[in-house]
Amino acid sequence: MTSEQAAEALGVRLSTLYAYVSRGVVAREVTTGPGGQRVSRFRRDDVLALARARSRPRAGAMPLIESEVTQLDASGRLAFREVDVSDCADRGFEWTACHVLGLSDAMWSSTACDEPGPGDAAGADAVRWTVMRCAARDERRDSLQPEHCRDVAVTAVAVSVAALTGAQDGTVAGRLARAWTPASAGGAPFEGVTRALDVALSVLVDHELTASTLAARTAAGVGADPWMVLLTGLAAMSGRAQAGASRAATAALRAWISTRTVPAGPVPGFGHKVYVGPDPRAALLLERIAAVSPETADAVDEFAVRVAREYSVYPNIDVALAALTLAADLPADAGEVVFTLARIPGLMAHALEEYPHGLRLRPRALA
Repeated sequence: MTSEQAAEALGVRLSTLYAYVSRGVVAREVTTGPGGQRVSRFRRDDVLALARARSRPRAGAMPLIESEVTQLDASGRLAFREVDVSDCADRGFEWTACHVLGLSDAMWSSTACDEPGPGDAAGADAVRWTVMRCAARDERRDSLQPEHCRDVAVTAVAVSVAALTGAQDGTVAGRLARAWTPASAGGAPFEGVTRALDVALSVLVDHELTASTLAARTAAGVGADPWMVLLTGLAAMSGRAQAGASRAATAALRAWISTRTVPAGPVPGFGHKVYVGPDPRAALLLERIAAVSPETADAVDEFAVRVAREYSVYPNIDVALAALTLAADLPADAGEVVFTLARIPGLMAHALEEYPHGLRLRPRALA
């Protein structure tokens, strides 16, 4: 079945159908059309089975979740609250995070939760540690008021960056760049790394109903405080299929640079469950890699051409993070840290939508 036929059979919009694909509800096969374009196909039996399951009355069935935070579709469109991701990347992480949270401005260098360093915790663990420690010190922890929830998101980012870098002032990207590339601080390379990190943070703020977003919404549905909502989402995204995916992509890109050999598929950092064409986030970040390391940018282009020729898939955000890691000689876990920090405002934006619904995310197993 074509995408249009599958959506009609299910009685949903195309965007909802692709959301089902991204969440693994229904499988999609990608083929090449008569004009050489990539098109989606769905097995008729799978679609009809899903249609029957959706029409079967069951207490506690998972509802269709409508969200205004992010708009995306398989063609490559991505927007945060109707602002295209390219515009968000131009305006920077702080603006994008405020936009998603519904804030006019915020103090991202705030030290509202004055805590000692995270001890042995490093990388993304330091972020999760910071969230837990700040929760314990928050006198308003149980408040679910939107103003408090937004403040929690801003504080979580600001204090986590301070824990990671030792710096309390400056943009998030600037502080990360100065901590990770001290040798180039103040020069053109430093500026290039800072701009690339800012783009990476901006495009990763949210990505609709991912597993971690759904986890955070589920926590909000049972009335968990905003700190625990964040911790739930951060825990769910910590696996190798989400925030940690750039590590495998970095290894694959490093191997390509050394051997010019494409690994057996699936190739880490290529293809996506939602996008049939290019991942718009990857395209925006890869544009910035040439300013940091032209050699790495050329290597990624060659790698992408070979992978497209052999497997008909495009680069995703993970290989773009890998390219930045190698181009700027960042720590091995830099991609995971950037992903984790960036997604905090998005998780809270989804929690703010979910709190008013109460306990509704209670699916039932099929007998």
